[in-house]
Amino acid sequence: MIIKESAKWLNILLQLERKPVGIKFLLTREDYDAFPASENKNRMSYCTVVKRAGDGISQKIHRGHSACMGGAMALGLEETIQEAISGRRRFYQGAYRDLGVCRNISKNMVFCEHKAYGVAVMPLEAFDTEPDVVIIVCNPFNGMRIVQGYSYKNGHATNIKLSGMSAICQECTSLPYEENQLNLSLLCSGTRMLARWKKDEMAIGMPFRLYLEVVEGLKNTVNPLERNAEKEQIAEKLLQEEFTNQLEIKYNHNYDDNAYKGGRVEKRD
Repeated sequence: MIIKESAKWLNILLQLERKPVGIKFLLTREDYDAFPASENKNRMSYCTVVKRAGDGISQKIHRGHSACMGGAMALGLEETIQEAISGRRRFYQGAYRDLGVCRNISKNMVFCEHKAYGVAVMPLEAFDTEPDVVIIVCNPFNGMRIVQGYSYKNGHATNIKLSGMSAICQECTSLPYEENQLNLSLLCSGTRMLARWKKDEMAIGMPFRLYLEVVEGLKNTVNPLERNAEKEQIAEKLLQEEFTNQLEIKYNHNYDDNAYKGGRVEKRD
């Protein structure tokens, strides 16, 4: 119940075009076979599967489904190859200035250390058991609100890592999972081509337990941080979901009331 209710709250509190996506690692063949989700018949990149989940499609994939080696390595579906560890592959592709920078990129990427048979990728609301990671694809405004929701209980997000490389698979899935933290991504050139995200979209990944804290933080920061126009949209959704008694909207009230001064500049002595 908490999963579906939290997804409903997220829809109320944010103006999202895509559903939040849950990720569940299926470590064994038995786990994979038992998980109630359909398989895709064709190879597809993990990030494309995530996008499809944001559009409402539930799937599970194993390494045979993967069309992107980088994504499979990040998730622990494939062994990490030496060229990726050393940085040599990216150096020869011309992505970075020299091999040292490439090695720095590789060293700071956080791949899953487990060996997984597969992974379930579904709209969060479709899960009956807790997923391991939640990914939210959104615009920067909603990204700001998610970070504000996180900061309500946790303060600064001090360990953000991003490089515009291996975005959905590493920056939003394996890193949040392994490091037990929230992480931001501005996406990467590969996923923007394969999954065809909009140019103003970004993504945020986090463990499920942090996601619940973010939702609670969003609820508690509506009145101090949202403006009247957004508050009206939230109030309308609260009414639609019959949640009006669970959150009181206070108009014309914000954290920065009386903080800004206009008018002409006074002469200095």
